[in-house]
Amino acid sequence: MAQVKGVAILGLIKFIKGNMKDTMPRIIRALPPESKKYLDEHIMFAQWYPYSVYTDLIKTVDRVNGKGDLSLCIELGRLAAKNDLASVYKVFANYSDPKLLLTSSMNMWNSYYDSGQLDVDISSVDVLKNAEMVLTIKNFPEIDIAHVKNVQGWMEEFLNMYKLKNIQSHITKCQCHGDPMTEIRFTYDRQ
Repeated sequence: MAQVKGVAILGLIKFIKGNMKDTMPRIIRALPPESKKYLDEHIMFAQWYPYSVYTDLIKTVDRVNGKGDLSLCIELGRLAAKNDLASVYKVFANYSDPKLLLTSSMNMWNSYYDSGQLDVDISSVDVLKNAEMVLTIKNFPEIDIAHVKNVQGWMEEFLNMYKLKNIQSHITKCQCHGDPMTEIRFTYDRQ
């Protein structure tokens, strides 16, 4: 069973309390009982929790505050990236070469999840000159589509930070649908 660090859950809760505070009681009530019990307790920053607690929270936020079509999951990813890029990754965001930030993000994956591996082929990526980038998540058969859409939104905002235009992204493969890996393709106009 996959696990997620409390820091990921706490980041989402912080966002909800800061932006959707009025709906927090409805979100908690709407959670599946097995996930709600963890949120009724104090979530610890560095403790591991069942991955389903995180994905249940994302999907419940989408149902309560969105349309229930998981599109809010993408927006939550974008907003998380804005927060990350203004805080945790701020030092990297000042570099004109995004490879350093991409490498750092890939290395951070295992700090949040005990399953899977996030990968972008850094050797062929120059997001300021190329017009496409492919992100893959491997070895995570329990991955949830809500989480994949969250990662999709995070990377869209990352690309937006580098002033790329007409950013489009598509989930082309997903382990949640039986594919051997999860793949998200990003296209954009060169600067």
